[in-house]
Amino acid sequence: MLNKVRIHQFFYLILSLFLIFVTQRNTAFNIADVNSSLAILFLIIMSLGVSHGAADSIVIWKTFPRFKLKALAFLIYLLIVFLGLILWFQSPMIGLVLLLLMSMAHFGQSDLSYLGRASQSIKISWGFVMTLLPVIFFENDVKLIFDSLVDSDLNPKVFEILKFITIIFIGSFLFLLYIHKGITKKDKFILVLEFLVTVILASLLSPIYWFTFYFCFFHGLRALINIGIKSFRDIIFLIAFTLPVTFFSYFFLFHNLQISYLTIIFSVLMALTISHMFLPLINRLLLSNFKNR
Repeated sequence: MLNKVRIHQFFYLILSLFLIFVTQRNTAFNIADVNSSLAILFLIIMSLGVSHGAADSIVIWKTFPRFKLKALAFLIYLLIVFLGLILWFQSPMIGLVLLLLMSMAHFGQSDLSYLGRASQSIKISWGFVMTLLPVIFFENDVKLIFDSLVDSDLNPKVFEILKFITIIFIGSFLFLLYIHKGITKKDKFILVLEFLVTVILASLLSPIYWFTFYFCFFHGLRALINIGIKSFRDIIFLIAFTLPVTFFSYFFLFHNLQISYLTIIFSVLMALTISHMFLPLINRLLLSNFKNR
């Protein structure tokens, strides 16, 4: 797996450096352009981004020996997704807070899983920074996005505090990585390069553009490598899961219910993330019940 991770690291660095080279602040990727391109961002996130969550279908299929258990696991997984969507639309504030908290925990665990000896504090620091990094450079724009998601005018002081805490976590990540003795110098060097180009991109790209790039091309691809896509059947599973999510999001949530692309993107990601994080527990409980019979 390390060889695949290394290839992805170089791919991400080259792609990031290319973006840094061609991007100028407040021109091609400024906040004014976001509304006109949300449909494209929606399509990218719902395909490339969601596909790594779709890999849960592969995990479920390979975990259970009997078809009935596979089907039951799928049903429970989908039920949690729908409950998550209901939660978001009943209380967007709770949904957004849950999404941010889950992202802080999940991004570090997934992005740095190849570093088996990395401490939890390093992973948490990484996750916190990747979740809130744009607030450092585009505080007002992040506020506008959050205000739109929760349909409320949030206190600006909240974002000042988040900005300060995120800067603290950047220092925490770099310091903890520097003093950690279980990670090789080569791994540290490449990870710092990834971290730095990601921070630079966050200073150049509008928040939603930056999130799309990080979520799809860093987090999403790294997660697919972690899971291991080994056959054509695995690819079919990804497509079979991703397409219904995309169609449901567009035809039901957007076309029928007239929900904005921005809300659809983050509500669906929140619901899928809940199911994704509950999947190990679902598998353990069903396997335990199966073995006790």
